[in-house]
Amino acid sequence: MSMSPFYRRHWRHAAILGLIVLTGFGLFLPEWRKAAGNHFALVQTIHEWGGLFYGLAVLGLGGMFYPWPTKSPAKSPGFTRWAYFFIVMLFISGVGLLIGPSWTRSIATVTHAIFAFVFVGWVLWHLVAHIPIRIGKKKPFTLSLARRHFLGWAIGTAATLPVLWSLPSLAKVVSGRTIQQGEVQGALPGFVPYTVTNGYPAIDPATYHLEVNVPGNPIRLSYEQFKALPMIERKINFQCVTGWAVDGVSFLGVDLEKFLLSKGWDPKEKPWVLFYSADGVYTESLSAEQIHQYQPLIAWQIDHRPLPQSQGFPLRLLVPGMYGYKSIKWLYKIDFADQDVLGYWEQRGYPENAYLGSYNGL
Repeated sequence: MSMSPFYRRHWRHAAILGLIVLTGFGLFLPEWRKAAGNHFALVQTIHEWGGLFYGLAVLGLGGMFYPWPTKSPAKSPGFTRWAYFFIVMLFISGVGLLIGPSWTRSIATVTHAIFAFVFVGWVLWHLVAHIPIRIGKKKPFTLSLARRHFLGWAIGTAATLPVLWSLPSLAKVVSGRTIQQGEVQGALPGFVPYTVTNGYPAIDPATYHLEVNVPGNPIRLSYEQFKALPMIERKINFQCVTGWAVDGVSFLGVDLEKFLLSKGWDPKEKPWVLFYSADGVYTESLSAEQIHQYQPLIAWQIDHRPLPQSQGFPLRLLVPGMYGYKSIKWLYKIDFADQDVLGYWEQRGYPENAYLGSYNGL
């Protein structure tokens, strides 16, 4: 038996929307980003442009494009109206991630994540409601042998289960906070806690040391020694390349350029500075020119309190005027080179000179 025109359109839309949703999770969930590897930029492009064109088609073409049900529930299920609602809200909040001032993008980030969270729950309910089991008086649990019914349900379940498995991580995005142990708990409101290792390194401040391998004068600073250095405060609008931003964030730390020069760094001899995270994976690099232009900090406080673990405790780099991926967290080593060494995300297609506005996901 061939499928009705409605169901043919329904499954086409389910496949397209499923791709958009899955690529969206690939942008926000750390284990998915890690799996994407060098294809991360492609995942972001598919999600942004796919969501944009799909949303415009749904809104602009209406019933000509979207599989609206008929008035008779018996002929076509009314759940598509709920799907339409979620699609529209995800589209509106998604556009809000890309345009407008930073405070509206912050709201759009949380709103987009909330609707994604609820949408996954709705899909789960949809799958359960259409499980291929028929209930009757004589045979209360009879498996439907309709091939398209069973295969459709199985494919939908297989596509949804990885997303459901990652719902705890998505809950972090919705709340902007993480549940942690110790003195430095939680991300600040508005921040989306990202990692590339799906976790935070456990660092004991009593044994922590910052290694600075200046040629001819390598040094190791304890946490207390670092905090005794001359400090400056910078207030910036912190912005992530994925669209969210937090306005008016205050960071306290050491001026990177002055600190390195005072320890004997020669920018002409070693014009590239390399940064390493205690997570063992993340790396970054800045040129002497970038350091002079953007005046980065090695920060230990955010909004007048020690960095939370999710924000890079005990020390992180802070590069004003650049996207957040340059501000490496859990900084434990600084090295120097006479040529460029690409950082973690630059190896995956992100621009090195990540000044705000330099990257749009293409």
